[in-house]
Formats: sequence, structure tokens, C-alpha cells
Amino acid sequence: MYYLYTSLLVFHILSAIFGVGPVFLFNMILKRAKSVEQLRYAHHIVEKLNRNANVSFGIILISGLLMGWINPYLFQTEWYIASLVLFFISGMYAIFAVEPILKQMQGIASNTSGPNEISSEYKTLFQRKQSRDTVANLIAVMIILLMVIKPAF
Repeated sequence: MYYLYTSLLVFHILSAIFGVGPVFLFNMILKRAKSVEQLRYAHHIVEKLNRNANVSFGIILISGLLMGWINPYLFQTEWYIASLVLFFISGMYAIFAVEPILKQMQGIASNTSGPNEISSEYKTLFQRKQSRDTVANLIAVMIILLMVIKPAF
């Protein structure tokens, strides 16, 4: 059981690196675009990274729950329960507050023809997405801190 738990922990940590890490870069990638053509390409990159991140988040959840199943004591620790709650909140926040704006931005980028200047509507949506991403990123940092520090409340 020790090797299974350790293997799950390794998958859990690697999935967090490959899933959470790139999400922190989405806005930097999108912000660097100076033309509509670059913006389309930036959205293409973000879309691919986002798909990979979603798979990683699934692996994070499954591996975390399996580690709790192997070691039921985890379900009695505050940091583990708080992490699960924050993970659920983060997922719902991403689905309902961040993803719709990202889809709108993607629609504007893909429907704008030629190498025109980036529209003010897109820039407004980007600013709204940035503020919402700040909240999502803070939740992610809180989860990471809980996992590393493992505080008792």
C-alpha cells in the first residue's frame, strides 16, 4: 500500500505542476498579442493548455481522493477537507465565472477578420477575466499552501 500511496502522490504533484502551472500563464500569453492574428494564435495555445489543465485537474481530484481512501485519516484532517472544499469552489468558479469570459474573448478573436487592431470589447473582457483569474489564482495558492504546510485549525 505504501508504494501505491507514494505513486499516487507523485501523480498528484506532477498533475498539479502540469495543470495549475500553465493556468497561471494564460493572461501573460493573451496579453502579449499585439494584433488579431497573434491573438488568434494566443487563444489557440491557451485552448490547448486549458484542455491539458482540465485533464490534470481530474487526475488531481481522483488521486487526492484515492490517497484519502488508502489513508482514511486524511478525511479527519482540516487541511485535507479544506483543500477539497476549495478545489470544488475553484472548479465551480472557473466553470461559471472564468470560462464564459474566455469563450467570449475567443469568439471575438476568431470572428475578427484581418490583422486589425484588437477591439475595445475584447480589451474590456480581458480586464474582467484578469480580475476573476486573480481570485482563482489566490484559491489555487491557498490549496497549495494547505497541501504543503498541512495546518491544523
